[in-house]
Amino acid sequence: MDPYALKEVISTRLGIAVYLVEQTPISGLYMLGTSQGVLYSDAKGDYVVQGIMLDMAHDMKNLTVSGLREQRRLGLSQVSYAPIVLKAPDERHRVALFLGEHEARRRQLAPTLQHLQALGISVELYPVIEHAAQAADWCSDPLLQHAPFKAYLPQQECSETLIQNIGLSKWLGVKVLPAWVSSDGNLVRGYQSPEQLLKILDNYAEAPASSSSSES
Repeated sequence: MDPYALKEVISTRLGIAVYLVEQTPISGLYMLGTSQGVLYSDAKGDYVVQGIMLDMAHDMKNLTVSGLREQRRLGLSQVSYAPIVLKAPDERHRVALFLGEHEARRRQLAPTLQHLQALGISVELYPVIEHAAQAADWCSDPLLQHAPFKAYLPQQECSETLIQNIGLSKWLGVKVLPAWVSSDGNLVRGYQSPEQLLKILDNYAEAPASSSSSES
């Protein structure tokens, strides 16, 4: 099976981006990480299945959720630029924060990020725009350039970076902003107070690898 060929077939037939192709425990069935979530296909792309796959022999491990986590880890590892990182002095967790214009304009943004750092959570910042045409406005908008948010915008190749973040957010399955992606690939949707986010991240860290619970 040629992973590249299968990507092309599925992308052409379904009109979606395919980022990841991996063999599943079932012979001849492949997991596809796509912009619409995880799908399963035969080697030729003639049959596609959407749903959840459980490994009944290993405590009902949710292989679909595991696939989504792997897709997010892979996506973040392949970012072609260095995101702005707000490093916690005593790091316990690291998260990627995807935020849109509404979050960018919130006056509470800077205190929230500082609070997260104080709790031991380092934050990688990924501003997300809806359309590529908005990139130039974001990079020149006086409100967005005003301190403190100016420090969180890409300082070099600003427009290009924001456009890349559109594709990255789709790759990671980010559909609601703000969104947080942990270093192990878990996705947390929506606004979370620093204390709530710390509790969620602690729970993820303590959860067994075979956990089949749904993501937040």
